[in-house]
Amino acid sequence: MLNITVKPSVTTCALVSMLALTACSGNQAAPPSANNGDGSTPSDTGTKTVTLSVMTSDRFLELAKQQFEQAHPNIKIDIKEYVAAPPAPAAGKGQNMVIMGKPDPKNIEKFVSSVGAELMSGKASDLIVMSGLPYKKYADKKLLENISDLMSKDAAFQKDNYYSSVFDAMKYNGALYTVPVKVGLNMWLGNQAVLSGEKIDDNKWTWADFKKIAGNWLTDKNNDGKPDTYPLGKIEPDQLITTMLGSSFTKFVDTGGKKAKFDTPEFVNLLKLAKSMYDDKIIPTDNVDNVVIQPKSNILMYMDMYSLPKMSFDGKAGYYNLPSENESKGTAFTTPMPIAINSKSANKKEAWEFIKFLLSDEIQAAKELNGFAVNKNGAKAQLNSLKTLGTGEGGAGKGMRLNLNGKEIALQAATDQEIAAMEKVLNNIKVYAENDSKITTIVSEETAPFFQGQKSAEEVAKVIQNKVSTYLQE
Repeated sequence: MLNITVKPSVTTCALVSMLALTACSGNQAAPPSANNGDGSTPSDTGTKTVTLSVMTSDRFLELAKQQFEQAHPNIKIDIKEYVAAPPAPAAGKGQNMVIMGKPDPKNIEKFVSSVGAELMSGKASDLIVMSGLPYKKYADKKLLENISDLMSKDAAFQKDNYYSSVFDAMKYNGALYTVPVKVGLNMWLGNQAVLSGEKIDDNKWTWADFKKIAGNWLTDKNNDGKPDTYPLGKIEPDQLITTMLGSSFTKFVDTGGKKAKFDTPEFVNLLKLAKSMYDDKIIPTDNVDNVVIQPKSNILMYMDMYSLPKMSFDGKAGYYNLPSENESKGTAFTTPMPIAINSKSANKKEAWEFIKFLLSDEIQAAKELNGFAVNKNGAKAQLNSLKTLGTGEGGAGKGMRLNLNGKEIALQAATDQEIAAMEKVLNNIKVYAENDSKITTIVSEETAPFFQGQKSAEEVAKVIQNKVSTYLQE
């Protein structure tokens, strides 16, 4: 397990969230001006309350609520949280940061079922953070507002200020029904000492391509019958298959067409390929020190993106896109905060104002964002903050040091070349790693007997096909 210790002199909020996340507070951004694109302010008379449903709120959302209400005195934001966040630990000398795991599946199920029932009954909040919810399903039922239409009709919303490929990737039937306020990147960290000589086109490699190349990285120098270097670090079978599904979701699930494609040669072969990675020792069954690629795949923050390569493989690490079975090429992304507007809301105008606020330059530049900005100006500000590391400027922390397994690493200011390399990756974000929590759970649970040798790939594929098809027809 990675142990990260932050020295007392550190004042930076953004810290290696993929390995450790804590609640941070920082300098608040100045609130943008309030307008509807036509010079007027929303709710000229009286006060309106916009409700927002989210599984668990965070510091960013609370900050945005506070600043939005200051800028819009006639609009209140009521955040409806379904699962409270765990309390942050008290800071102290030598305080190790808390390593936070994945959300409890029961909490996800509670949120998804509760909000789904509210949408179907017409009693949902004005705004909904659609994490884990099948937004295409609800768009088909005319329960979500067409946000592309709102964007095009609002003169104050400048589409050129955003990474359009991110919005395009989340469109359904040509329209945007949920907006990603921030994103995470699905990428691997690889050992450049091994990979620099390989001809890898990670913009189009498949899982079969990966396995074929990875076989060359297995070494057994002491001839003891056990590899002394593994291509990929330990990853549990359920995590591997859901990662494979996530990078190729639309290949096997047509949510809009309500069609599952699991009972196919493509998915059966993918299952067999996944199992062969364990059989052929591409993936170890235990934790090992010497690997070529770290399996942690979701890069959540700018500080992650900058610092993790310096903390891995003796500072000789590089990023690679995950393999995919999709035709779409480019870096895949997830979003922890996809927001939709309830089509039955009586406060659509005010709800759109809050989404615009969340997407504004100032809010997207806030340290509390804890994700990658979809606003280009916000991203530029976030990247530029890395240039002040170790200088004490901009709250970036003079003498910032991280402790990795007993080895202390000092982070220096990012160079223009390093910033340019990060910008290149961000401009290549094009593929949405779609997630439907129900389908992911079905795949995870039903593939277990296959990996345990109790059922064939064909049998498992049929079970998944039936269960997902039934779910899609609900």
